Amino acid sequence: DSAGDEVPGMWVGIWSAEAGQYSAAYGKAELGGADASIDDHGRIGSVTKTFTATAILKRIDSGELSLEDTIADILPDLAAAYPDVAAITIDQLLGMQSGIPDYANTGLVIQQVVDDPTIELTPSGIIDQVLTELDLEPAGTGGYSTTNYLILGEMLVAIDGRPVEEIINEVAAEAGLTSSALGAPGDNTMPDPFSHGYVMQAGAGDLATLGATVEPGTDVTDWTVSWGGAGGGMYSTIADLGAWAASGSGTSLLSDGLIEQRLTTRKTVEGLDYGLGIIDFGNGWIGHSGQLIGWEALVLYDTDTGDVAVTVVNETASLIAAEFALAAIFPDCGETLGF
Repeated sequence: DSAGDEVPGMWVGIWSAEAGQYSAAYGKAELGGADASIDDHGRIGSVTKTFTATAILKRIDSGELSLEDTIADILPDLAAAYPDVAAITIDQLLGMQSGIPDYANTGLVIQQVVDDPTIELTPSGIIDQVLTELDLEPAGTGGYSTTNYLILGEMLVAIDGRPVEEIINEVAAEAGLTSSALGAPGDNTMPDPFSHGYVMQAGAGDLATLGATVEPGTDVTDWTVSWGGAGGGMYSTIADLGAWAASGSGTSLLSDGLIEQRLTTRKTVEGLDYGLGIIDFGNGWIGHSGQLIGWEALVLYDTDTGDVAVTVVNETASLIAAEFALAAIFPDCGETLGF
């Protein structure tokens, strides 16, 4: 209600050890069409990183990889083409310490998507653009970068010999999720029922800071998601996000020793306490946020109580509206979110 017409729909799931379970959908899945339903699929953006990280970490547990393996070790062609990144380790990629810039936080790729919403971008093409056109920081520099996760996705393909979506979807299935997936290249659809994604006033302003102009009120449901890939291309439902959050965003699938390493955080320049594909929000809350043009998501798990809070909105820059709702239910979570 407080967001007015700026947030078409909001999906919220709460699992509290003390108060029980509550799942609800508010507003519209499609403006002028279907009401929001708790069964709706929606895009989860960078929450995808927690799945990709878990897939990598499981291979570290199995001995196929180590945290000290480098880009040169796993992707020799990439290292040969760009020697400055050859010595960057899996640990640095997972933990946002690579010094490789974030394509998603510049107009480099977003402008291409806005100019042609049907464009199909490839991970290798985006990585090449980043390493050719943007400036690297020294390895070990903390900075949030979706580019890291496209590289990790390419590593998964190199060692498994399968498409990255198969590997990531296998992790989702192992966690018991039935309505979460990364689509195959060129597949920009979601299963029924699904929410439409929108760019309203807030989202248009957000995109404008990257130099991209989108008319407020634009329905972006059919826009390409190819630029998200292993760093941000998945969809899910509130029920699945709750189950994923309760697993510690895949942490429960790992060995005890690796769990400790995953949850050991380092600072990024953005002020995030970032572990290995997971954020420590403070007050015991861990998880990840996500944004893809048209949607935002937040997945939280309280390591002290086992409480879970998840939410999705179908607007590009309006997650704060849902965060108010979560803060009302979990005040300590609200403190971590700045309320």
